[in-house]
Amino acid sequence: MRTPRWPRVALPAALAAALAASAGAQAPVPRGGQLDEAGWQGVLGSRPAVSTGRRHVVLLKAPSLAARVRAAGGRVSEAEMRAWTAAAVAQQELFVARLNAAGARIAPEHRYVRVLNGFSSALDPTAVSLLERDREVAGVYPVRVAYPAQVEEASGPPAVAGLDVPGLTGRGVTIALLDTGVDPSHPYLHRAVLPGSDVITPGSGGVAQPHPTIPGRPERHGTELAGILIGAEGPEGLHGIAPGALVRPVRVAGWQPDAEGGYTVYSRTDQILAGLEAAVDPNLDGDTHDAARVALVGVVEPYASFPDGPLARAVAGAAALDTLVVVPAGNDGRAGPAYGSIAGPGGAPEALTVGAADGRLVAPTIRLHVRAGLRVLFESVLPMGGAPVERVTAGVVAVSRREAARGVVGLFTGGLSAVAGRAALLPRGALSEESVEDAIEAGAVAILVDGLLPAGAFSLDVPQGIPVVGLPEALARAVRAHLAAGIPVTAAVGAVDVAENQAGGAVAAFSSTGLALGGGVKPDLVAAGVAVPTAEPERGSEGEVRFGTVSGTSAAAAVVAGAAAVLAEARPQATAAQLRGLLVGSARRRELDLAATGAGLLDLQRAVQLEVAAEPAALSFGPVPARGSQLERRLRVHNVSTRPVALEVEASPLAPRGVELTVDPGSVRLEPGGSATLVVAADTSDLSPAPGVATGELVLRAEGSLEARVPWAVAVPDAETDLLSGVVLEQTGGRVSEATPAVLSFVVGSVSALADPEVRPVAALDVELWRGGEELGVLARRRELLPGRYTFALTGRGPGGERLRRGAYVVRLVARPGDGTRLQAERIEYTVR
Repeated sequence: MRTPRWPRVALPAALAAALAASAGAQAPVPRGGQLDEAGWQGVLGSRPAVSTGRRHVVLLKAPSLAARVRAAGGRVSEAEMRAWTAAAVAQQELFVARLNAAGARIAPEHRYVRVLNGFSSALDPTAVSLLERDREVAGVYPVRVAYPAQVEEASGPPAVAGLDVPGLTGRGVTIALLDTGVDPSHPYLHRAVLPGSDVITPGSGGVAQPHPTIPGRPERHGTELAGILIGAEGPEGLHGIAPGALVRPVRVAGWQPDAEGGYTVYSRTDQILAGLEAAVDPNLDGDTHDAARVALVGVVEPYASFPDGPLARAVAGAAALDTLVVVPAGNDGRAGPAYGSIAGPGGAPEALTVGAADGRLVAPTIRLHVRAGLRVLFESVLPMGGAPVERVTAGVVAVSRREAARGVVGLFTGGLSAVAGRAALLPRGALSEESVEDAIEAGAVAILVDGLLPAGAFSLDVPQGIPVVGLPEALARAVRAHLAAGIPVTAAVGAVDVAENQAGGAVAAFSSTGLALGGGVKPDLVAAGVAVPTAEPERGSEGEVRFGTVSGTSAAAAVVAGAAAVLAEARPQATAAQLRGLLVGSARRRELDLAATGAGLLDLQRAVQLEVAAEPAALSFGPVPARGSQLERRLRVHNVSTRPVALEVEASPLAPRGVELTVDPGSVRLEPGGSATLVVAADTSDLSPAPGVATGELVLRAEGSLEARVPWAVAVPDAETDLLSGVVLEQTGGRVSEATPAVLSFVVGSVSALADPEVRPVAALDVELWRGGEELGVLARRRELLPGRYTFALTGRGPGGERLRRGAYVVRLVARPGDGTRLQAERIEYTVR
């Protein structure tokens, strides 16, 4: 068993054929097997550089609406909610006015008072320092970039069979979809898309927006997730998980400027927070009785699974207002860009965080014949990318990375297309929806790629059914070599077939694994996330409705969000926390790797039948403060049925590593709708000090009913890793000032060199100023720093902004980890001339 670390880094005909091969798609999750990691690495999508414009989220100590509702026991009137909301807004305005009068220069872009109390704004370093020292501020946090948690669209049989529950469709349940805009005109969404809201471009109603400069490139992701949620009456009976539910789109992601002068689909922390505000109060009147029952966040912040930052607090606030927030785990697993790690907001303790499994038992294949002159270079069956309408034979032309990066214009020379009527060979890493569309627009009849694509790596909805095939690396090199030598190469793409899916039933290679930062059990569970069939926005070239398939942990999260809507119909009295407990508690465990699967594979039918829900759904004991510590957590168990339930609780080990759990009491009787609190103690006397995780689960056995499971984890971080290193101070020879500062640079956090890399961020970093053994104060405090090199400008001013006297000073850097291990400090001399 792999030791978990904490954390680790449309063509209707083709679609109908894929549907016909999908029987028994929900396979068990095996413990091993080839995951085709190398193939996925080429199609995980790009993450262009994006500037956040020095934006920060400022959290205030004053209570949010959610905090007041929680303190009142959850039962408050509409008038009380509106009054509390209005009071929080007024208090924020007074706060901003006071800070601006003090010289902070704050211009709030988004205000938050429902799920948390705070605002976002572009802030200079002086404003950040003023805010961090203010008595009303709980913390100032960086804004990060979030990307759609999908890989390029995948082909192959869909993987969501077995989730139908007779008589239940999610009817009457509203799902807020926080993603790109949605195409509400698509027939598959059967007019079940409510008027939405737009955080990026207010007034659009949450409708999918076109690319600002390239016609025919709409935002796709929101429409795709909406189809998974509520699609109905599709080809061959295709439908979403909850076709009776309603979707309210909240556009928090979309085409926005990137750092290279173009446009990229992305979101930001501040925009996601604004989206959660809209999810719980869609008409923004201050009363959240109209909150969505379920909120699906389809975008993630890579590696940023912080348990106590703005996103985590906002998710907790939404839960207090009875909205279950479902989020993807992220696509940075073993086949991801670097190392596996849960993405934000997946680290939020109250979020239902979902990983992706490959549920297809069979996958599509295609026959390829490649000839150079009279010599046959290759003839065999390969995994299929895009599905062709008919067999294609064409000469091959190699496209360079530079040509692919220039788009359509890069494929033309002297006004003539270099790929017209040809098979375009793209370099590894250049495969994307856009590059395929560029090549097809320039006249290509087939797309070849350097390196094998895994089964399910590209879309069934490739325009005009153009085949997309990944070549073995040796073959790709040979093709390029022959072309460079002037020898023509011809590729013939033949018939589509299906074969056994070698990765079938396994956790998808791209799915991020846990634990989360802070030691939380994440993901909570896994669901089908490879080749999930759904709608594509807009119409085809001849006006036809477009369908395709999509892969990624966002697709898996959509499957679970749809299941949550169905469960909410079945259990209308269940709270958001109880819905989460039922879904996690009923998941089917098929392997011991809790870090990859959480509680196991989604089983909606078991969730509907389950009578006992645990809160929290997973027990995270966090990092061990000292060997031999006795750790305690409280577990609330709820009877959601209409009969009395006699409940017994048993601790079951998975990889305990010397941790022993006891539960008091070990048995309880729950009346209909009743609850009880259990004390769960973890004895770590025999816990191994080596970095890693001890895991297990509590089994809740209800007499005459299904048993529920609660996964648990105790984390042992790599406490020996340096969190501060490479400290360098570069001073000018002259006077230090705002125009000519001394530059302090240093490395924060680490990615440890273990077999399974462990990401160690810093929860808070203080830059202190000392003189003669006396601390003068904190020059700056920065929060939630992921591993990397950072810089800080020393301007010759003190903690209060005063001009420092000439002389020798000491700058002390203090790194405070969020994992319970020791803080670390470094000192360096600083001279003010």
